Amino acid sequence: MAGRDNEYERPILLGCGGCDARWTALTAAHCPTCHATFAGATTGFDAHRVNGVCQPPQLVGLRHDRGYWLVAGEQPPGRLLHRSREGAGGHGDPRGSAGPPGGEVRMAG
Repeated sequence: MAGRDNEYERPILLGCGGCDARWTALTAAHCPTCHATFAGATTGFDAHRVNGVCQPPQLVGLRHDRGYWLVAGEQPPGRLLHRSREGAGGHGDPRGSAGPPGGEVRMAG
């Protein structure tokens, strides 16, 4: 259908067992230590790991858009969704935004 972004129509494919993040993009990388989600494994994810330690993404020059941390010129690769802490078994969003009550899923951003 004209004008539709197939990436946004894809079902949730991946999730983190340690937090409430769920995402659709196969190219995204999620850090199991700090629970930040990046548009690409070889771009933002690698940039935030300095000498094997997570650095705050904004301090290493990344920008936040629709739930993903991006390097200059990158676009969000799909949807990043969050479930509420209730039943998610995780620590919540590292930026402090909790999901909606009742285990509902919402789009970040």
